[in-house]
Formats: sequence, C-alpha cells, structure tokens
Amino acid sequence: MKKTGLTWKNFANTLVRKFHNVFFLTLIALLLVSCAQQVSPTGGPKDTEPPKILESSPLNGALNYTGSSIELQFDEYVKVNSANKELIVTPPFETPPEFGMRSKKVTLSWTDTLIPNTTYLFQFGKGIVDMNENNALDSNLFVFSTGDYLDSFELKGKVVDAFTSKPLKDVWVMLYPENEDSLPYKSLPRYFAKTDEQGGYHLRYLSKSDYKVFGLEPVNNGYLFDQPDEVIGFIDEMIPANNPRDTNAALLKDLRMFVQEDTLQFLKEYSQIENKGLAFLFNRPVDTLEIIELGGTDISLWTPEWNTFSDSVAYWFDKPLDYDSLKFHLNVDGFIDTVFFRKPSNRMGKLKKGSSKDMGLSLKAVSPSVVNHFGDFRLKSKTPIKSSDFSTSLFIEDGDTLSLSPYAKTYLMDVVISHQWKQGGKYKLLITDSSICDKYSLCNDTLLFSFVATKKEDFGELKVNYDLPEQSSQYVWQLLKPDGKLVFEELVSPKGEVEYKLLPKGKYQVKVIADQNQNGKWDSGNYLQHKQPERVYFYDQEIEVRSNWQSEIEWNLKLE
Repeated sequence: MKKTGLTWKNFANTLVRKFHNVFFLTLIALLLVSCAQQVSPTGGPKDTEPPKILESSPLNGALNYTGSSIELQFDEYVKVNSANKELIVTPPFETPPEFGMRSKKVTLSWTDTLIPNTTYLFQFGKGIVDMNENNALDSNLFVFSTGDYLDSFELKGKVVDAFTSKPLKDVWVMLYPENEDSLPYKSLPRYFAKTDEQGGYHLRYLSKSDYKVFGLEPVNNGYLFDQPDEVIGFIDEMIPANNPRDTNAALLKDLRMFVQEDTLQFLKEYSQIENKGLAFLFNRPVDTLEIIELGGTDISLWTPEWNTFSDSVAYWFDKPLDYDSLKFHLNVDGFIDTVFFRKPSNRMGKLKKGSSKDMGLSLKAVSPSVVNHFGDFRLKSKTPIKSSDFSTSLFIEDGDTLSLSPYAKTYLMDVVISHQWKQGGKYKLLITDSSICDKYSLCNDTLLFSFVATKKEDFGELKVNYDLPEQSSQYVWQLLKPDGKLVFEELVSPKGEVEYKLLPKGKYQVKVIADQNQNGKWDSGNYLQHKQPERVYFYDQEIEVRSNWQSEIEWNLKLE
C-alpha cells in the first residue's frame, strides 16, 4: 500500500529544521542590531594619568647642546593642543618653533641660532595632552644648556592690581639684563613667565646678571610695551643674581600693575540732546573752556551743566532750536578743536504727536520706595527746571495731609523735599499736573509716589581708630561695600579716628590711598618718569555693621 503525505517522523524532522533556521536567523538579526547601536562603554575608571616622557633627545638637563630640535617619546598617544600659544621659551626665539607629531613622538624644532653658554627653558603648559582625556603631560618643563652648566638663579613674586590689590593672572613678568628705559618698548626680554590664578610667578634657570623687572598685560599678545592702554608694572631697582651655580630663590616685592594716565587733554565725544542741547565729553577734568559758535549764534543764554568730575558738560539751549547746522570753536585747557553738528533728525527734533517724550516733563525718584528718616526725598529731571508751584501739591503722612509748598525746593536738575520724617512712617506724595515746568515749557503730569521712612534699627555705628604710615601727610579714606562700591569718602591725616553714626547695617571694607601729591584722588604711575602708582591699603578684615550696635575697631597699619 502506497504511503501518502508526511509521516510523524518526517513531520517532526521538518519542524526541527525550520525551528533551527528561525532561531539562527533571529540570532543574526539581534547581533546586527546590537552592532548598529553604539553605546558608551561601561566599567573601568576614567583615565586621569597624564602622559609621561619615556625618552628625549637631548636629555632633560643636557649640557653643551647645539642642536635645533627636541624629540620627546611618550608612554601613550598624545596630541598638541594650542601648543604654540601655551609654549614659553626662555630666552625667547625670534621665530616661533614648530611642532611635529608621529606615533607617540613629538618633535619641536627651531631655526634660531642658540646663544652660547646659555640655559634654555621650555615650558609646555597644557600644550601637549593625551588623546582621550586631554590630560596634560606630567612635567611641562624641559631644560638644556649650550654651556657646561645649568644656570640656577630663581625669582618668585606676585602681581597685583595697584588700585584694588587683587591678584592678576596671565600677566607677563619679563626680565632684561640691562638697565635701559627703552628696553620694554623695543626689545624682547631675556626671560619671562606668566602669572597663575593667584597672581604668582616663578622664573627659573636664570643666568648671573642684574635684572630689570617689568610686567605687561599686552593688548596685542606681543611682548613689547607698544600700546598706551596696556597694563604695566615695574620694579625701580635692578635685581641682582648670585653665582649661577648656586640655587638662590629670591622673593620679590609685589609687582603693582597700572595703566598710565593719559595727560593729554582733548575732546573724546560730542552729541546732540534731541533739539534741546549739546553734550561734550573731554579726556581729563577741565580747568578752562572757551566755546564759540562760528555761525554767529548767541550762546550766552545756554545753560551749562557740568558733571561731578568736571570732564563732561551739557549745554542746554534757552529754547528748542531747529537749526540747519552749528559749528563750534573749542579751546579746552589750550587744546584747540572745531566741532560740526548737522540738523537734528526728526526723532531728535520735532517729536510725533502722542509719543511718550511729548507727554510731559520726565521726573524720577532717586529712591522711589524709601527715604532715610534723617535725609531728603529727591526727584531727578532729564531737562533743566525753570519754574515750580507746589501750592496744590501735597503729601500724606500716616493719614495726615500736608501742603508740599513749605518742604519742596527746586534746583537746576533736581526737586528736593526736606521734612522731619517719622521713623517707619508711611508717606504718599502727590505732585499735581503742571506743578513743575522745564525751560522748554514741558510740565509734569500728575505724579504719585508711595514710600516709607527708615528706622533707627536699620542702622548701626562704626568707629575706626587708625594709625597709618607717615609716608604721606594725607590719605584718601574710603568706605566700600564688599563689591567695591563707594559709600563714603573723605581726607584724613595719618593718625586719628573716623566715625559713622548712621550707617546702614551690612558688611563693609575700609580702603586708604596714600595721597602723596595731596590732590584728593588716586594717581597712577608713569614708567619713563620712574613714578610708581600711589599706595593703596585695605583693612584686612570685612567689617559687619549690626542693627542698633556700635562697632569699634583698631587699625594699626605697619609696613614690612
């Protein structure tokens, strides 16, 4: 009898083969998907080890070297990372050296001729790092000598801002073996180093000599003092080196950095104040100013407004002036200049109807929500005030309504309201429409201010008994907030006391300036005149003024 279809055995074998094929294909698919999805490897600590130099040619510390390259063999693959910016070579090369890489080897080559009997120091900084984690090499110093010994004199020090006494980083400290004033202007230094985060520097492997020390924070990334606004510093005397075979680390006094004061007087900026005035900004405080309009315009009725520092003045027209052009002759402290103004544009002249500037005189409170119970409430005007009438204006003191007239006074740009404010009292100030008008016939809209008066508990007292060095017969005394903002300033003698009766509670610092020329301000230095910036000293602790509390401190400043 002929068999048809599958037997149970054949059916079972076929089923097993199909299952194996499906399983095999599924496994391959999973492997392909797994390979396609790249994930970060897990496990194992992060590489924090810096690359190490296994071999070098020449050897670090080699003597009598006359070659033109350095080869460094590392223990792992490395790369150069802004190496030319990081590299410091002393004495410096005139032509920058070049880096080359091959496998785990870095080559540094140069075209300059090496100076005989000289120690060369290469500082790589973070210019050579490993491939994966950018760890910088473990020792970034490499040294060799073209003579038969390594120079070993060292200099250490700190660089600070002359006005704030804060340390400065990334400042070049440069050494010259000659004592000529022109060197920083025209010659590369013999040795140099860059300051760290704390303003510190360390010059090593120096040869025997007496050195001029000069600091530079360059504007153009060079090594020459060739820009007037560059930050500089210098030490007056030459620094001597001892026997170069001896290690002698000298700690220098702080290198105080400053920008030389520009003593030239000139007009820096000038501008139009809409169609109401002109503004002039000068480079220095003005002693004498002569101004003439060359087109014949009479400026005798214009109102001058000088700023606190006497280096800026606004001339307010007697009325809005729709001019085609104005041309001025200026003589400021002997400096002659000519200034030309064109016709004001529409946005500076006639304002569109309904614009915010056309709505009235602009007045803003100096401190809109609080007034010192022993002080005044002040409003500032953007334009000169011509007239005022406070007969209909008033202020409310804890529910009592008072006329404003006996308490308000107007000045050129201010409205001052003087009153015996009640401590903690609540006030509302109402200045009615058109109570104050400027010289251009713009008057105020109705103004309403709500504010409170301070209380005695908001203040404390501070008394400082001080004894300062006799290096100056006069000091500028400054009380500062921790952020450096000036709170009070006065002139004091070298010994005495300063007392503040009503000082807002908070933290303060005290700073004094040795005012040697007695002009009431800090003066910068001048390199060619061998003039150092005036000395600045800070009380070494932060002072806390507490509510309703008298703090008294003793400051006996002794110089080392």
